[in-house]
Amino acid sequence: MTLQNLPVDPLVPPRVAGTVCLVESALLFVTAGMYALELLADQAFDANTASMSLVVSLIFALLLLAVGMSWLRGRVWPRTPTIVWNLLLLPASWTLGTSTGLWFGLGLALLAVVGIAAALLSPAHDFDDRAL
Repeated sequence: MTLQNLPVDPLVPPRVAGTVCLVESALLFVTAGMYALELLADQAFDANTASMSLVVSLIFALLLLAVGMSWLRGRVWPRTPTIVWNLLLLPASWTLGTSTGLWFGLGLALLAVVGIAAALLSPAHDFDDRAL
């Protein structure tokens, strides 16, 4: 039995994948806000690192917002970016779990696994090869 043959409502996995991306986006917006507050209060250990982390957090938050909204609007392209992003979150969750706390790392890993599973269970769209 393949993933596509499982008895799953075809609307549920895309909604779950979209929700996961939106939650990840919200977490990145919160992270960017924390960096901004740290910079505004002049409490950053290294202002250059904090400002670049702020910019990177905002960029990826906006990209994940676009991916999440695309899932919820029924677009066909966000499957691969969702899988790749959540696969990249697995080592990040390990690092977070060993540095910040086990529960933060486990929560992020669980969110990433749910995102991967939902994207894999979402209907795949076959496009005609019109290159030639």
